[in-house]
Amino acid sequence: MDYEEKKLQDPTVTHRLFQLITSMSDDARRTLLKLLENGLLKGKCRREHFRKALRLPVAYAIGKHAYRDFIKDISLGGVFIFTRTPFQAGQQIRLVFRKKDSDNPVTILGKVARLTPEGIGIEFLSLSNDKKTAILTLASEG
Repeated sequence: MDYEEKKLQDPTVTHRLFQLITSMSDDARRTLLKLLENGLLKGKCRREHFRKALRLPVAYAIGKHAYRDFIKDISLGGVFIFTRTPFQAGQQIRLVFRKKDSDNPVTILGKVARLTPEGIGIEFLSLSNDKKTAILTLASEG
């Protein structure tokens, strides 16, 4: 996580935004709301979900081949896995990981969405509420 991203995760940023919005007139808040609802920031924000840097062991399988590597970061949208193994975009993948202090593994189905020299970006295909809760728990830990 670079310096700018880390700064945005600081609770004082949210607090400052809240202060600015609450100090606006009613008309200014309505205008801001309308602008945001109409897509003022569409295309400006790179990610739909907050990503949490998280080095965590992961086991995963694509077809009949199984692998073990490490997660770099996680969000409700997916994970990035450090790997040197070549994959193809669109391949379905089954991931299994767990919190360090937990006996309950999380199993999630995804697809390879991005390839880099460092590894692969995985997009989750469908998440139950239990899986969302497990991911949010991981992402909210210090």
